[in-house]
Amino acid sequence: MGPILNTNPQLTLAQYEERAFAQYFLDDIRYPYISHVLMTAVSVWALLERHSGVAVGLWVLFGVGANLAREGFARHMRPKLARGEGYVTVLRGFTLAMLFIGMYWGVFVWMHLDPADPLTVMLAGAYVAGHVGGAVTPLSIFLPAYYVGVIPTVVPGVWLLAATGEPLNLALAALTTTYLFAMTGYAHITNRLHRESMRLRHDNQRLIHDLELRKAQAEEASRTKSLFLAGVSHDLKQPIRAIAMYSGYLRHLVAPQIERQVVLQTAVKIDAAVGSVQNQISRLLELSQLETGAMPVRLEPLDLDEVLRHVRDEMAQSATSHAVTVRFASGRSYRVLADRRMLESILANFVSNAIRHSPGGRVYVGTRLRNGYPEGQRLCIEVRDNGTGIEAHLQPLLFDAYRSFDDRRSSDGHGLGLAIAKTQATYLTCDIQVRSKSGAGSTFTLCGLRTLPGEARHDRVEALHAEN
Repeated sequence: MGPILNTNPQLTLAQYEERAFAQYFLDDIRYPYISHVLMTAVSVWALLERHSGVAVGLWVLFGVGANLAREGFARHMRPKLARGEGYVTVLRGFTLAMLFIGMYWGVFVWMHLDPADPLTVMLAGAYVAGHVGGAVTPLSIFLPAYYVGVIPTVVPGVWLLAATGEPLNLALAALTTTYLFAMTGYAHITNRLHRESMRLRHDNQRLIHDLELRKAQAEEASRTKSLFLAGVSHDLKQPIRAIAMYSGYLRHLVAPQIERQVVLQTAVKIDAAVGSVQNQISRLLELSQLETGAMPVRLEPLDLDEVLRHVRDEMAQSATSHAVTVRFASGRSYRVLADRRMLESILANFVSNAIRHSPGGRVYVGTRLRNGYPEGQRLCIEVRDNGTGIEAHLQPLLFDAYRSFDDRRSSDGHGLGLAIAKTQATYLTCDIQVRSKSGAGSTFTLCGLRTLPGEARHDRVEALHAEN
């Protein structure tokens, strides 16, 4: 086969073969018109001895019409294939064309062969053998075209020979049939070789596509990490400079001027700057451990209400400073099997993001059961806000590490928080779902938590009300 046009690497093998075979029929098969004309001329000379000129003329017109239709069909379909359509039509059209060509030579055998005349038997047999043998290589790539091309040529001669009942003619009919089966076997072998070649080409294209995709991803990851490191470096420099400035301030104070309150205030600022540096480094180390699989997982039975209360208490100050009302609601108490630190980290990240992006708004945290998960893993925790929301084109990138979507002014974690949460959820055999619309708030849901049998009880709805 000649070279195959590049196709979509996401195609299945069957679709790839379909396109390759269609391209092959249009561009790679060169119909032997010179030999066809010569054979037709000899056939006309042979037929005129036994049939009228009208009958022979009709036979010739049928062959000419079939070949012209074949060429016209090819010209019509080439632009469609160039647009990536019409592959099945090409295969069906060429199968039909081969049926007409097979019938053309089958009619010749029917008109010419006389079982009682060895010369006609010999000429018809030569035509049949040549047609069947010549069809194996070009048509075996698509077996339907092979079958409809050779069977109509062979059957008339076999029928005429077998119908006489004479032992010699029966033997010739049997030999012709055996020859057909032998050539068909070779056609199937060749077809398997063609298909194996298609499989290898298909796999190679997929590998090339995967390599190109991975290369692009690696380049994008490198570029994103470079931007991230530049941002983190900037943010690490700020608290470090603050520490140096506060330390210098203390050093330059004259002893009598030092007041306890000034020292305490400066120490608090130094502690805050040190905490900021430690937080950035801790998150970087945590993400590194998660990505390398070095993070230990300690699964234990947990009271989900207790976990939610801990998250509520942790987020209280942030909710107050952003004037956000956070409601933690649960209609039923659940016991879950999870790593406490990871589960609290995921929920705290969800609630923290919701508070930060819903100033003066409301955040709701609740549980629900969802179908589509295995029994015992249908519990989901939902965090919903009425804040700014997330634009649709940014949502697929939410969980990519080292990204931030709000120009660093409002993304303190630089894209690490959700990336860490996503990886932690994987450790807990859970998944995270996101629903959001720009300007209409967001909903982050942790699904697939493993629940344990326990007593169900109803708790009151607890809320954090911001101080306005």
